[in-house]
Amino acid sequence: MLAKGGEQRGGEIAAKLGVDASVVSRQLSALESDGLVSRRPDPADARVSLVQLSDGGRARLEALYAEYARRLRESLADWGDDEMAAAAAVLRRVASAVGQATAGAKYPN
Repeated sequence: MLAKGGEQRGGEIAAKLGVDASVVSRQLSALESDGLVSRRPDPADARVSLVQLSDGGRARLEALYAEYARRLRESLADWGDDEMAAAAAVLRRVASAVGQATAGAKYPN
């Protein structure tokens, strides 16, 4: 979320994930301890922190994505064009169905 959305408040992250802010706060503390994110006071409200992915966090995420892509390519190396096209069509349908299902969903408080 931080890689795509950039720096943001923990409360914003919690709202996007549909979880309590305390859940995000605990996770961010662990990520910060591991050097994967950094926090700074929000200039608009010093009681709140802005969180961003650290350089180390970005590098770790990029390495994770690269390894995932490598393994996926390896696993699909023997698939033909027709199989890939059929799988892509099914995945597009699944993604569309998930998008429609979640478009109006509200998380309980």
